Amino acid sequence: MYSTSGVSGQQHHAHSSSSIYAPTQNLVASPYPVSHHGSSNDLKRRKLSPDSHQVSSSSTPTSSSTSSPSTVSTPALLYHFAVSAHHASHRHLQQAFVHPSISTDPGQGMLLAPLYSLSQSQPFVHDSEAAAKALGLQLMALDFLRAGLAYPNLSEKERVAFGLEFGIIGLKVYMSCKEDVKGKGKKTDKNRNVDTARLIGDMQEIVGQSYFISQKQTSFLQMRLQLELLNIRLAFLQSKGNLGKRMVQHALANNRDQASHRYALYLLHLEFLEMSGSMDFIIVANELKNEAQAKNHLHMIQLAALTTTRFVFISRRWELVAQSLADLSSTIGLSDDLTQPIPPIGDGLDRTWRASALIHCLSFRALWEGRVGNDGNAKVWLRHIYTLMDATSEAGVFIQIRANGGVILLDIPGYTPLQVQVTPPNILYMLTYLTTVVSRRDFTGSNATCKNILHSNALRQFEHVVRADDMWDTGFSEIHGSIQSQAQQKEILAIIGEMMIERVTALLFRSDLEGGYQHATLVGIDPLAERYYNACLSLINEESEFGLIAKIGLMGSKRELNQLLEDPIRREKVIDLAERCKGSTSAMFIGAGHLLASLTDENVVNSKKQLSTAYEISVKSNNNILRLLIFAFTTSTHHYGGRDRMYRQLETGKELAKLMGGRDRQDGVGQVVLGIWFAYRLKEYFRQEGDQVRAAQARETIKLHMNRLDEIKKQGSALSTAILGK
Repeated sequence: MYSTSGVSGQQHHAHSSSSIYAPTQNLVASPYPVSHHGSSNDLKRRKLSPDSHQVSSSSTPTSSSTSSPSTVSTPALLYHFAVSAHHASHRHLQQAFVHPSISTDPGQGMLLAPLYSLSQSQPFVHDSEAAAKALGLQLMALDFLRAGLAYPNLSEKERVAFGLEFGIIGLKVYMSCKEDVKGKGKKTDKNRNVDTARLIGDMQEIVGQSYFISQKQTSFLQMRLQLELLNIRLAFLQSKGNLGKRMVQHALANNRDQASHRYALYLLHLEFLEMSGSMDFIIVANELKNEAQAKNHLHMIQLAALTTTRFVFISRRWELVAQSLADLSSTIGLSDDLTQPIPPIGDGLDRTWRASALIHCLSFRALWEGRVGNDGNAKVWLRHIYTLMDATSEAGVFIQIRANGGVILLDIPGYTPLQVQVTPPNILYMLTYLTTVVSRRDFTGSNATCKNILHSNALRQFEHVVRADDMWDTGFSEIHGSIQSQAQQKEILAIIGEMMIERVTALLFRSDLEGGYQHATLVGIDPLAERYYNACLSLINEESEFGLIAKIGLMGSKRELNQLLEDPIRREKVIDLAERCKGSTSAMFIGAGHLLASLTDENVVNSKKQLSTAYEISVKSNNNILRLLIFAFTTSTHHYGGRDRMYRQLETGKELAKLMGGRDRQDGVGQVVLGIWFAYRLKEYFRQEGDQVRAAQARETIKLHMNRLDEIKKQGSALSTAILGK
């Protein structure tokens, strides 16, 4: 009906299944609901459909062991075929999700992820046609339903059931085709062109008619509620935000006694408010929380607090983080006292939700403490995360939601449970490593102990294998479609990309340019650095923190941070950047702001105060790069205390510079530029002290650093020639 080609017989054979990551989830995943709610077995759509459409033993005459074809109506068969095709389509989502380049070779006894659609004992196998099969089966289901709806004598109950199924399946097809979702590396049927405009028009008509009919009888209540959610989602999908908002408000006013449905309405509205970035999100989330508190529905209170905290982080409303974290911790029972143990997840039916919510809360805590520079606190929260993740793994807490792609039924006492999407375990596993690296950027130690390198290597060790309990191990459920399977694939690749950036940052700070060239091929080429800083500024908000980084980097690449006191224009520009940095909630920016301010302040006393503040921040946040820069400045322009103190700063700076990559090199050279500086200053210090032996040792250290610098220059020159041709 909506496709120019039919569905091949092969598309009846399904080989994978289960569930996925909602397209609205980033750094840590938000738990938004599907467009319907029910109890178990996902939607239980067959229970909601007309009795005449159920091919069951109860409808079989007692005098016969088999049903005669004449006892089953054509619409009933069409409905049954549509539901069967729809269910079969989910079996292909797992194979559509896993990129074909990912190996299925177990190798050295490695346990592969199971193919959840068959059995957890059946190892995963690739199917290059998986995405096309899933779409083809859904299109087939729509054709069956369209044919059934054309029958003039359908009962009202039948028409409502057909319309509901049409809306659910049509939405999946529309989203997958609208976003051109075919899966990286997956083949699609190039001859199948889905008319999405016609499809969404038909959905609006059919869902609207079914919703109108469903209001006539109370026995249609559950189908009416699902159709209402579908109607609202269709409005939001067509960028009709104001209409969608009015529809939500109207539905809330008309369903005062349907708590689960009201929560689903709130969450649907929040999903689209997050996508638009509207600060109305906070208002709606508070309304949801207040209603849940009034009804004493603990899980919904926790969910409201969790979604609020997540939104505050992704929208970078840092001024709201402390309060939102306090609210979330309070609802979960997590104490601010770091000496107190984390609350147990217990062994009840809701332990999966409690574990997921607690891990998210701990992750947000670690990220925030890392941002504000409380490295000790961040370390404690991370330790709790790893302890909890190990405990959940040993207890098998996430087994079920790994198989279904992160779908949880939240208990709503006295009402129908609410089905929500939480972060799937494979993504949660990856985010734990990313949180560790981002919240505690530590570039010291050997390659085997440097935290940024260690955790990025651990995350990516098996990225090319479908290993069990790893990033490619997840199933999908009946609430998911191709759009979700491919969104999760992109999410995994994005996290891998983030870890690559963190790793190359560590390599560059440690002067391991050989290791970093595979990621940062433009190192040492100033003209290109300037070009890309400008390109970056054109793509982002210049007033954001990213904009600050790009502007400071651009000035550095153009040598505009030198001799600031001699150039009033550049000095004023740096003063402005410094003040903006100091106005941040990030310890990294605040420390950098005070360091920049010290460069521009002609008053020596004030300049020293700025440096003292920057140093305190660097120590508390364990920012060794900032410490090195401060020591370099205090041992040149501003001297603190006597010569003994200056000597200790020089020795500390030398050791810190060596710790950044020097342990893995025979010459002991780590951070090259700062290492040269401290070696030179130590040589001068020993010469002034008359210690010729140690002065000679310092000269040898300078020589080693200069040799290493020459190597880097040659590499940069060769790279420049290769890229620029000059």
